[in-house]
Amino acid sequence: MRLLLSFPASLLASSIAVAAPAAHHASSSQYAAHQTVTEQQAVGVYDLSGLPQFSGKVVQFLPSPHGSVTGLVLEDGTQVLVSPEQGHTLAGLVKPGDTVSIRGLKARTLPLIRAFGITSPRGRGMQDNFISMPQQSTEMIAGPDIVLHGEVWLSLYNLDGQVTGAVLKDHSVVYLSAREAGRVAAWLKPGQPLYAVGTGSSGELGTAIDAREIGPSANQLIGIAVGNGPPPGPAPGSAGYDIIPGSEEH
Repeated sequence: MRLLLSFPASLLASSIAVAAPAAHHASSSQYAAHQTVTEQQAVGVYDLSGLPQFSGKVVQFLPSPHGSVTGLVLEDGTQVLVSPEQGHTLAGLVKPGDTVSIRGLKARTLPLIRAFGITSPRGRGMQDNFISMPQQSTEMIAGPDIVLHGEVWLSLYNLDGQVTGAVLKDHSVVYLSAREAGRVAAWLKPGQPLYAVGTGSSGELGTAIDAREIGPSANQLIGIAVGNGPPPGPAPGSAGYDIIPGSEEH
């Protein structure tokens, strides 16, 4: 009789042990279904705890000419870049004035961080699940020209450490290809006056253009190739190719 009684008891215990994970799985599935996109990204696939952690106060977003966000700038001038896929999530997560926590990799000598995880002061976070390096778009933007002018606050970098434009003191952003930025590097340094014309976007997240013309003033503009287009002016390799109009010594 003792054996007969113990068998159903052991069967019941086994049923409970099997049923419990199923119930737990259902609960987890229901929780995951109700998570916001930001919460799901905060969990992520990879453990970022081994990456260096940084913090700083957000001064502005880094808008792209297409209306998205490529990153943000901290109070000390550090540029924090995220993947293009995370740009809009970032814009909904933090705001200028927030002190954020960042997991990522910092450039050796440049004020540049590639962020893989960012947490807002309200405890909400986002995380990249892959390495994707934002690059300047090669697509032409249709629309009216936007004119930006003022004093350069920061030289703008890409993740390769190349100068690709400038952030002005009014927080507007001028983008160039790395090749063209190299031609006019002296104009993109902090403190320099800059005048730029191009197409782009202007909205709540900021103003940014792909420069088509650029110079220290409105009457000293030179043409700039947008994207992968051929540079205007003398052909590459010709005697006058590396000469910036108006910069020749007399």
